[in-house]
Amino acid sequence: MTIDALKLIVISDLHLLADGKTSMGLDNADRLRTCVAAINDRYADADLCVIAGDLADLGERAAYDLLKEILQDLVIPVAITIGNHDDRETFLSVFGHSEAAETGFIDKVIDLAGQRVILLDSAIAFGVHEGALAPEQLEWLGDRLNEAKERPVVVVLHHHANPLHTNVDRIILSNGAEFASVLKRHPDIRQVIAGHVHYTSTAIWHGLLFTTLAGGHYNVTIPLDAPEARIARLSGPGQMAIVLSDAEQTLVHFDNFIDDHRDLDMVDGISA
Repeated sequence: MTIDALKLIVISDLHLLADGKTSMGLDNADRLRTCVAAINDRYADADLCVIAGDLADLGERAAYDLLKEILQDLVIPVAITIGNHDDRETFLSVFGHSEAAETGFIDKVIDLAGQRVILLDSAIAFGVHEGALAPEQLEWLGDRLNEAKERPVVVVLHHHANPLHTNVDRIILSNGAEFASVLKRHPDIRQVIAGHVHYTSTAIWHGLLFTTLAGGHYNVTIPLDAPEARIARLSGPGQMAIVLSDAEQTLVHFDNFIDDHRDLDMVDGISA
């Protein structure tokens, strides 16, 4: 099988509200419009944009209607899965029940350039912030990997699976080791990319490459030297991942479409 060059854009953590409402003082609809404009301007040649969950902030229908409206301006194809801030049934009522796989979850497989992209819905239920992959999803994943033994595979989901050793691990994918065990059946998993944690990280875990991106909403500081210290919420970056994959390598760049870094927990220098 011929493996060609694949360009994949990954965005995450949009946290949309009804138009005009803000979250942490941020207009997330405006931020998404800025992201879409940046993709159209700089990456119109990309094969696909993947959105890795937390589409809405409160799971509201109005947020999904707004997402659908904004995405009409995107010039490249888009594939979507959901996160812990999303309401699965409300999302499906707006985007259509064909968005769900036979698992009942928002799982997808897309074959491009001789490679396979797999999206997984790691949300348990609206309002539950840790993640999990149901047994039927792990079986589905194993089947999709078996079909693609000769293809490089990139996997995208919302929740981080590997421990990051910060307090975000309280809302980690709860069965990450089982997930990794299924992935390791495939000879060429190139990347596992997640959002959820609102900061950028890379790791090798169980012999696999794991990445998180900061996403479109606020970013957070990482007090590794003082785990109990206050985590500052910052106004930026608004970040997307640019995945360039071919026969020889899979490379992930991070493009900050918003590069602001104000402390959102501070008002005139006083902790809010």
